[in-house]
Amino acid sequence: MIRSLLLLSVLLYAPLSPGVELFQDSSQNYGFKLSNVASTEKPLIISNVFIATPSYRIPQWRLAQWGTRYNLVSAVEESLPGGIRSLSNEGKTVLLHPGGLAGEGVTLEVKGRAEYPERLRKRGEPWPHLLVEQRLKPVACADWKALDFHLEFFVEKCEPATDLTQDPGLHTAQVGVFFTVHNINRKSPDYRDMIWFGLPVYDVRFGMSPGHQALDIGKGDATGKFICTLEGSRFYEEEIFPGKWHTLAADLIPQLKDALAASQVHGHFTNSTLDDLRFTSFNLGWEVPGIYDCSIHLRKLSLQGTPKKSPGRTVKGKGKIP
Repeated sequence: MIRSLLLLSVLLYAPLSPGVELFQDSSQNYGFKLSNVASTEKPLIISNVFIATPSYRIPQWRLAQWGTRYNLVSAVEESLPGGIRSLSNEGKTVLLHPGGLAGEGVTLEVKGRAEYPERLRKRGEPWPHLLVEQRLKPVACADWKALDFHLEFFVEKCEPATDLTQDPGLHTAQVGVFFTVHNINRKSPDYRDMIWFGLPVYDVRFGMSPGHQALDIGKGDATGKFICTLEGSRFYEEEIFPGKWHTLAADLIPQLKDALAASQVHGHFTNSTLDDLRFTSFNLGWEVPGIYDCSIHLRKLSLQGTPKKSPGRTVKGKGKIP
């Protein structure tokens, strides 16, 4: 009897189990799909890289190389000491460390001197991106008590690679976390509309990002949708400079609530509530509209969801909570 009571006490007071991991294959066991150099080019996916041998699973991640002069499709993978795998060409280098984004990480390097060999980028012209991306399985805000995001990063370098005077309004190098967030309420006037929801990582112009709210414009394949990147002071106690590890950690639910309010002030998602919204895709990495040689190491990426109801309990009209 005493033994049974002790066992019951352990069960009642045992710590809660970890949340549900919502990123798929963050260890990159199945590699990446490789994008074309523009979202308007067909086919959009031109190869798979860092694949396992033999490979029988479709990669869950995409390596996006929008706007580059140097396509990685012809790059030959190399093996480096410490189990690191490398893809490199004149314009960029990608290192896949053991355990991938969930483990020791991924390094993304853009070589601005090569990408801009003759002159500064002009307004309206495309710019190099080097991003890791994933289309998310349904992550509806109404289903989750918390969505705990975690990322550790180390900016290895971000240096001007030209003697030309760059305009901070046009020319920078920056890394951000971005989610597309869609309205999924069929009865809402905002149904199927979306915003870009961003968390700041690094911007060469600022020690602490002031945040950014604007339409996604400036190049031919831009979405024209509203971008709301929150200010860095929400997440960091010190300024972000190269040469040191930093951690970005936050529950995304209250952060998205504030981003929704900011979007509505600017006239977007004015008919939406938080429960109408779903996270639909994720991207992370460099955008380099300036002439900079830059590199960042990303690791320990996670998105842990805490369900509002017990796993397996059916929610009317939505199937089982993951």
